Amino acid sequence: MIGEPVNKICPTCGGHLELGRANIPFIFGETVVVIKSVPAEICTNCHEPFLAGEATDRVMSLLRQLKMLQSEVSVITYPEPVTV
Repeated sequence: MIGEPVNKICPTCGGHLELGRANIPFIFGETVVVIKSVPAEICTNCHEPFLAGEATDRVMSLLRQLKMLQSEVSVITYPEPVTV
């Protein structure tokens, strides 16, 4: 029926996905980046986070900025939108 929530299924294990926040590591050669508190759909079974939409765009932008710093290890918190 239109307007009812759709149960989302994890493509990795078939578990149920729920909205939450995840700490996501990225490894690029010798560089490690961890972005904390990223909004994601997280599997209740295997705990794999899945990003969509704006969160994906913001994470990609953050990774590009951090790449320019040329640091070996970076740990940052996902920035919340600024409300006016």
